[in-house]
Amino acid sequence: MAVASVSPSRALRRPLRLDVRALVGVLLMLVATGGSILVWSAEQDTRSVLVVARELPAGTILTSGDVVTARARLDDAVYFASVPAAQINTVVGKQLAEPAHANQVLNKLQISNRAPLAADQMVFAIPVQTNAAAGGRIRNGDQVQVFATEKTNTATSTRVVLPRAVVYDTGRETSTSLSTSGSTTTTSGALNWITLVVTEPQAVELARARWTADLDVALLPAGQ
Repeated sequence: MAVASVSPSRALRRPLRLDVRALVGVLLMLVATGGSILVWSAEQDTRSVLVVARELPAGTILTSGDVVTARARLDDAVYFASVPAAQINTVVGKQLAEPAHANQVLNKLQISNRAPLAADQMVFAIPVQTNAAAGGRIRNGDQVQVFATEKTNTATSTRVVLPRAVVYDTGRETSTSLSTSGSTTTTSGALNWITLVVTEPQAVELARARWTADLDVALLPAGQ
């Protein structure tokens, strides 16, 4: 009968075992890689926009501390209506046209296109007629001059009430019509009032002239 001999090296060989620490390390590496891929994928679906940092009332002059940059998952319609984070320098110093709430995405329509009023300025409204206001061609931001014409039984005198002022807003007559389908259509008509950015003494002069004379508004060249 044959007898197999066992060498000392074979007799002392340990059975094959898995290195638990190495296995745990590989699993952790896979988890980290998978997490990185998920984060990267999520960032590709988000867009960087400006978010309001706190409650802000209408009329607030925006500062860099009033808005923060954040990434959000937005559809195209909402994103195009919002203010991208890259445009922060274009909104700082602008005035809010309506209130903004904390943690909301800043909407472009909330930013006023008008220059903010200075501490000594106010907005003053005067009634106008199309034929006495540059044919109704006056628009927001235009610069105008206001004349007052006083009539008596013997004479007529005209003076300059306001040499130059910026138009803050305009108002026009509106009419609403109802179609056969039931929808309504609103159309703008003749110019009937404008608001001007003035100082208090200028507002006093305009108020006096408004009730004692006929007003004419002339359109001036811009930038002078």
